[in-house]
Amino acid sequence: MSTAVDRDLLFTIKEFTAKGNLEGLQEYWKELQEMEFPCKVDWTTLFQKVYIHACLKGKREIAEWLQTLFQQLDPIQQIGLRQVFPYGRYLLAKAVKTNP
Repeated sequence: MSTAVDRDLLFTIKEFTAKGNLEGLQEYWKELQEMEFPCKVDWTTLFQKVYIHACLKGKREIAEWLQTLFQQLDPIQQIGLRQVFPYGRYLLAKAVKTNP
């Protein structure tokens, strides 16, 4: 996450996630896939940060939806991201325990 575009996207997506607005996030994500950006967006890092944020906030539906997006990534991206899911499950379980 080095560009201002990446940071802006992350900030906006985190707002959807914090509010638990899955439908809004899905629409926004779809729009992002069709947009042209002035520089290359680091989708892998963005995915990872959003997934961890959803797990930290205990947003299970959003985390599960993001896992479905994982299947759409190329094999190299999948290899880079696969370690995030066990950690995410741990964070979700911890969030549920602290916020029943």
